[in-house]
Amino acid sequence: MNLDSYISFGQSYVRLLAPLAEVVIHDIATNSICFIEGCLSKRKVGDPSFLDANLKQLEQQIDQIIYPKINLDGRVIKSISISIKKDDFIVAVMCLNVDVSVFSQMQQLAQAFLIPSNNQPEALFKNDWQEKVHQVLYHWLNKEELRVESLTNVEKKRVVQEMYTQGAFREKKAADYIASILGLSRASVFNYLRELRKKNV
Repeated sequence: MNLDSYISFGQSYVRLLAPLAEVVIHDIATNSICFIEGCLSKRKVGDPSFLDANLKQLEQQIDQIIYPKINLDGRVIKSISISIKKDDFIVAVMCLNVDVSVFSQMQQLAQAFLIPSNNQPEALFKNDWQEKVHQVLYHWLNKEELRVESLTNVEKKRVVQEMYTQGAFREKKAADYIASILGLSRASVFNYLRELRKKNV
C-alpha cells in the first residue's frame, strides 16, 4: 500500500510541533516500523513494533483513545494511534506521540511561583485602599471568569456594584481611581453610585 500521504502528514505534524512530536508508522505484515519522524523514542525503521497480532481487537482499541506512555528517558508521552486500512483490513498503524513532560514541569513551576507562602504583612497594607480595590476586582473577575480589558458596560456596572458593596468607595479619590481602572468616565461611575444609593435608601 502507498503510504506517501500518511508520511507527508507525519512529517508536517512533527515540523509543526518540533521538538515535542514523533510519528511512527508500523507495518502490520512485518510487525516492524516502516516510517519514523522525530526522535523521542530513538527507534528506527526496521525495529520491531510489538503490536497485538489480533487485528480485530487492535482496531477496537485505537483511533478514539488518547493514552499515556513512558519514554525511555522517563518523560511522559501522550499518544494516539490511527489504523490505516486497505480493502477494510488494517495494513498499518500510525502513532502520533507528543512529549507532555515539559507542560507538567511548567505547571509545577507555575504553582510554586504563583502561590504565595505567606499572607500580606498587615503593617504594609493596612491603609492601602488601592490594594483593597485591586483585591475586590481580582476576586470578582476570577469568580466570573472574565478579564478587565474585555468587560462590557453592563459588566463594568456590576463591578462597580460589587466594589460599592465591599466598601471600596469610602476613600475620597476611590471613584476616580476605579473609573480609570475600568475605562469608565467619572460621570458614569457617579451615575452608577447614585442608582445604588437610591436602592439602599
